[in-house]
Amino acid sequence: MNVLVIGDEHTYGYGLPEGNLSYIGHFIRNISRAGRAVSVEAYAHLTMAQTTATLAQLPLNRYDLIILQLDHTLIQTATAPATHSLGVAIPVFPASNALRRKLGARKIIDQVTILKNSLLSFIFPNRATSSISVLLNQLRPYRHNVLLLTPFSSLVPISEWLRRRSRAVLLREADKRLVSVFDTDAVIRPREEYFLPNDMEHLNAVSHELLGRSLFDFYQSAPTIVTIQAFRRE
Repeated sequence: MNVLVIGDEHTYGYGLPEGNLSYIGHFIRNISRAGRAVSVEAYAHLTMAQTTATLAQLPLNRYDLIILQLDHTLIQTATAPATHSLGVAIPVFPASNALRRKLGARKIIDQVTILKNSLLSFIFPNRATSSISVLLNQLRPYRHNVLLLTPFSSLVPISEWLRRRSRAVLLREADKRLVSVFDTDAVIRPREEYFLPNDMEHLNAVSHELLGRSLFDFYQSAPTIVTIQAFRRE
């Protein structure tokens, strides 16, 4: 079974003590326990523009499952310039301190830009196409193998406001196209017990395990996904 994962630093378990699995690790372990060999190709730290560009270059028909862990940038207009981009797709690996600082600075700038665009969208709701619409249109031929995750909760007020708005947009756009969405709100809430100590944005080991197990359960039951249940009948 070939799995493609695109997300942020949670994909490799940023900040977790050594020996703890990320939510993707827990998800894959559950699939393996169900009797399937799994091969994972993962990318992290991509902007929405980089995500669409990366997907355009990959042989998507070769993946049995495509997991996209999206963030608040999904509501950015597709026509907006990809400023502060790192310029390349970054395979999953623990980020260096320099990369963390660069990503942190980019996140703050992106949040301000998206907040401004979000406020403008209330005044001009049809002024441009959102990045998520472009992405979902790109994935239309493979939608039966696609699983979207709503943005993770945050204890940072502006991040949480953007997350809630992004979640609503994602659920609406995915429903139009009959793409499966795993709503992380059903598992993770913006409360301290879900996060690393003294960290307002990154999930702790218990949250990763809860997410991984819940994601696996959803994957098995999602009606529009070709799930592991189909493999059992082979």
